Formats: sequence, C-alpha cells, structure tokens
Amino acid sequence: MERLKADLHTHTADDPFDRLEYSAEMLIDAVAAAGVRVLAITCHELNVYCEYLSDVARRQGVLLVPGIEKFIEGKHVIILNPAPEHLAAHTFQEFRALGRRGAVFIAPHPYYPAPHSLLSDFTRNIDLFDAVEYCSLYFRAVNPNRWAESAAKAHGLPMIGTSDTHWLPYDDSTFSWITAEPTIEGVLDAIRAGRVEVETQPRKIVRAARAVAGALTGLTEEYLLGKRDKDATP
Repeated sequence: MERLKADLHTHTADDPFDRLEYSAEMLIDAVAAAGVRVLAITCHELNVYCEYLSDVARRQGVLLVPGIEKFIEGKHVIILNPAPEHLAAHTFQEFRALGRRGAVFIAPHPYYPAPHSLLSDFTRNIDLFDAVEYCSLYFRAVNPNRWAESAAKAHGLPMIGTSDTHWLPYDDSTFSWITAEPTIEGVLDAIRAGRVEVETQPRKIVRAARAVAGALTGLTEEYLLGKRDKDATP
C-alpha cells in the first residue's frame, strides 16, 4: 500500500451547472503539480470520467476516479465510481433500494448554509453514506466542518478532505492522505475501511473569496435552472 495525496471533490468547465473556465486537462495539470496522486472530477449530474481523461491523468502520475455530484431530492451527494443505475436515480429511497453497487457515497459540506447542503437529511439518511467531507471553504473563526466532524464521529464515518475546486490556480489547503493500493478499487476500499487522514488549514481571505465567488456562481445557475424547470412544469 502507498500513502496517496487525494482530492475527491472538484469541478471543471464540463459541469452543466457551474460556469467555469478551465478544462479537465487543465485541472489534472494543476493537481499533478501540487503532488496529488488521486483525483475525482465530480461535476453536477455528469460523470466526465473516460479513458481519454484517465490516460491524461495516468501520464502525470494521477489516478482518476470516476465521480459525480448528484442532486438527491435537491441535495448534493458525491458518488465515487457510480453505477449506471445511480445516474438515473433522484430520491434517497431510490438510492437505498439500489444499494452501493461498488460505489462510495460521500456527504459533501453537509452543514454549510447553502440550499443544496444536506443539513437534516444527512443524519436522516446516514445509512447511505460511507464518508463525510471536510470542505476547504472555511476560515479559522467560521468553520461549518466542525458539525460534520461531530456527526461523522458519532456515526463512525471517516472524514474526507477535499478542495471542492471551482477556480484555478488550484488550492490544496485541504486534501486527504489515503493509504491504499494505487487503483480505483484500492482507493474505494481504503475509504470504506477508514484509512484516510485529513490535512487542512483555513483558506486565506483572497483565495477564499475567489472560491466562494465560483461556488456562488454555480449555486445561482442551479437555482435559475431549477426555477426554469419548475416554471415549465404544467
């Protein structure tokens, strides 16, 4: 086994809900330069993983893990290595009926004050989750991850440090060390077994402002698209 630097929650210009200006290839270049060995690109409602991107990453020493940030009853959930059936499901009950099917479910930013955070739906559906995100978007005095840490400890779930990247240059102020074989299944097994350590430090003001601006742009797009779809419903 190896101790692998990992970032399992990122977004690129492929994201259908976030207006971002950098490609998956640019993100792979950036994380490789920062020493990241395991990367998941988790666009909203879109699994961008393909052999081409996997090869691009492999040539730079990065293992690309399939991933997606799904809307489940309007809430964000990260799914690593999703099955085809997961891509078509949209309710907690549907996912419960489908089961893991080799995937790993992560609760992203569960207690952040945002409309798509899980909040009370997290503990209500705790049986669906394999891990909890420690999100990079926080300051020393304001850190919603503390509630996530408490919930994870209470339910025996590991924390996963991620960047939730919406902006370049890449910021690795929060990431994970995963002790695993450098394969997709090896990484997923390590998460299930809790062989994960979070390395984190609070964001600096300027970088945090950029990251928040990117995230808010995405939230605005999600809201407007959701409202448009709702208004179009007979």
